[in-house]
Amino acid sequence: MSLLSLDVSRCVRTSNKFAICNDCVTACPIDIILINEENNLPSFVPNDCVGCGGCLAACPDEAYSLDDFNALDYIFSFLESDKNIVSCKDDIPCIAALSTEEMLSLAILAPEKLRFNRSFCSECDIAKKNEAIIDERVDEVNFLLEAMEVKKEILFEVIESTQEKEKSPSSRRDFLSKLNVEEAVKVKQNFENEVEARDEFLKEHIATIEDIQSIRQKKIPNRRKLLGMAMKRVDEPSQFHRIESEDITFTSQKVLDENTCTNCQMCYRICPTGALQSDNHGSFIDFTASECIKCHSCHDVCEPDALTLSPVFDLKNLFKPEQQRLAKFDLRRCNECGMPFIYSGGEVICTRCRIEEEEANELWEMK
Repeated sequence: MSLLSLDVSRCVRTSNKFAICNDCVTACPIDIILINEENNLPSFVPNDCVGCGGCLAACPDEAYSLDDFNALDYIFSFLESDKNIVSCKDDIPCIAALSTEEMLSLAILAPEKLRFNRSFCSECDIAKKNEAIIDERVDEVNFLLEAMEVKKEILFEVIESTQEKEKSPSSRRDFLSKLNVEEAVKVKQNFENEVEARDEFLKEHIATIEDIQSIRQKKIPNRRKLLGMAMKRVDEPSQFHRIESEDITFTSQKVLDENTCTNCQMCYRICPTGALQSDNHGSFIDFTASECIKCHSCHDVCEPDALTLSPVFDLKNLFKPEQQRLAKFDLRRCNECGMPFIYSGGEVICTRCRIEEEEANELWEMK
């Protein structure tokens, strides 16, 4: 039985109470993941999880994990083998456990045309949702491969003459051949995971001090690092195509309206990967598309809606990552408090001091 875990520090809902991300909820084929209304974080009953890995691939910041499956390990193991067929009967719980980025990386790095086996979907209880998700990701990957002029593709098809062996559900819990201390520790951990996975009560999550400290570290997901490595092995196309924003689900380009932006600093403070950045004084806002995971968190906190998605995405961002300056602000020191602020003309006084002055005048009935 797979043990599903959530790293609270990687969930965008932890750092942003306005976050609308619910990709894990919509991806779960048995609808066991819920959003707790009190703390805005996901919750689930461990015993109800079927261990398909759908939420792992759906989460933009890799907040979920399974104790018996790691996508990165699977991909490297697959590439080292002589296989070209990805199947749920071969070391992967479900093909839906692979994100679009991971599928794209695998397609680029694989020496042969990839084949995803849908032969077992017809007999699978969770395939009603997962098969459609896999279809969408494969279509997106093939579209991107064509736009990048990479002569590869992924086929998601029924493979009749398969030699694949049925996985034994208990194979990963095998207690035989435990001959050394390291393996004994692993057995103990597996046993503890097995016990925890059978918890029939709703598992709610809270953010600890350690989680808050971890949020500040701004981590790039492993799947994005993998894609970056894969893109270095791709020849530049004859031209860098610009595609519709909705045609790529895992990254974006941004547009910032400097006239409505208040430079509240929330967008780049809330960004989990550091795709949005500034200096200590907040004198500019820079954006790196290759580090954006399209979690929408920066848009959720932008009160004036000054930050929006660009309607197109330039594929050059995948080949030649670079920072884009979205805005540069005229910072001056307030004549009253001496703190730097965005100057937009008139008296050199910050908003806070201006408000205090207006309140004082109102209190003393001054004009």
